[in-house]
Amino acid sequence: MSTDQGGRAGGAAVAAAQAPLPALRSYRDFRLLWTGSAMAAMADRCAGMSFTLLVLWHTGSGGQAGLVGFAGLLPALLVQLPAGVLVDRLNRRRLSMVCIVVRTVAVGSVVAALLGDHVWVWHIAVVAFVQSSMTVFYQLSEVAMVRGLVPSRQLSAAMATNEARSRGVNFVGYPVSGALFGISAFVPFASSVGLYFLSLLTLVRMRRQPEAPARPSKARRRMRTEIAVGLSWVWSRAYFRTALLIIAGSNLVFQGLILTVAVVIREDGGATGTVGLIMAGGGLGGLCGALAGGWLNTRMPMRHIMIVAHVAWALVMPATIVLRQPVELGSLFFVTSCIGAAVTVAGMCYQVRITPDNMQGRVGSVVMLLVSGASSLGVLVTGYLVDDIGTRRTLAVVSGVMVLLAVVSAVVFTRSGAAREDQPDDVPDEPEPEHAHAGAAGVADLP
Repeated sequence: MSTDQGGRAGGAAVAAAQAPLPALRSYRDFRLLWTGSAMAAMADRCAGMSFTLLVLWHTGSGGQAGLVGFAGLLPALLVQLPAGVLVDRLNRRRLSMVCIVVRTVAVGSVVAALLGDHVWVWHIAVVAFVQSSMTVFYQLSEVAMVRGLVPSRQLSAAMATNEARSRGVNFVGYPVSGALFGISAFVPFASSVGLYFLSLLTLVRMRRQPEAPARPSKARRRMRTEIAVGLSWVWSRAYFRTALLIIAGSNLVFQGLILTVAVVIREDGGATGTVGLIMAGGGLGGLCGALAGGWLNTRMPMRHIMIVAHVAWALVMPATIVLRQPVELGSLFFVTSCIGAAVTVAGMCYQVRITPDNMQGRVGSVVMLLVSGASSLGVLVTGYLVDDIGTRRTLAVVSGVMVLLAVVSAVVFTRSGAAREDQPDDVPDEPEPEHAHAGAAGVADLP
């Protein structure tokens, strides 16, 4: 090839890279996945919040409510790593469909028990564990599929849109769940069953078949070997693992905060719907933060986002010690969730960009294990702390932990070398836009 031809080819490549891309809604399969995941997330919220409300209002025990919350969060500790291996081995779309079917059956068993006027704490705990386990598989599969459904230049926008969807579901789902629970205890669980079914239909309609990446024969190594590969990949990146461990601490704090606030409302004679409205404040804040997260991610390095977020949380969280009015608590949850959503978008974009495609499941599972695994212990410990020392002292403890995390973040991410390590790599191949299917009927355009 001549120098002139090479220059023209290079110019064409640059022009193609800078050409405007179609809107995310023009990718039919991404649109279907987005819509189905929204319905599945709504089903999770309706049932997940109702598990705690059912046990708390039925038994009056913060400890037993914490036990059910622990069961619902435990899969983040136990299931993440093997789930990541299977997501890299299996057809991700089919795996997602199996997850939805299992969740439908599990939550349906609660509907049947309530119709028979039975409430067993052990049964609710088992269902919470099963539902959450399937959600772990589903979420890892979804994140891995997104990279194959949109161009790499739209990956940040896709992740921000997905996070906005999740936060929007929180905004709607929590008050709706509380209101449905107020009508009858079985109604939110029955609603979840219907939403899971609709979510399954969207996966059935997808045209693409997102397969796990082709891998050589040695890929069928023992599961523990493949888990070790994912762990080693994450642990070898000091900056990345440090950020994950700090986020894990903040997630533990927020799980304790949510349970304690629910107990505060019950102590003050509030209704279950009040808890939902407070959580809706957090959902609205999360929606705003997610919408801003994609923009923020392109303008501020991850290390600065971490420092700002944890310092802001440390400043506002002590207010929970004295605040008891629902409007005040809802406003506080708005602020904390807005910050949290922006951090989540930035972290997800960073992780997906630096991770090889054939390791998306395993690396994603390690990330989720580190950031969410401790959450189950947080809600369990908080439940018993509330029973032993009361809500105000418990809130003082969780606020103190957040202040400590803010100090650690400021020290770690201003150290020498942090700027050098905060450099994402460039990776993904770009799928072809599905222009021919952009106008498919039956699926709403994304916002």
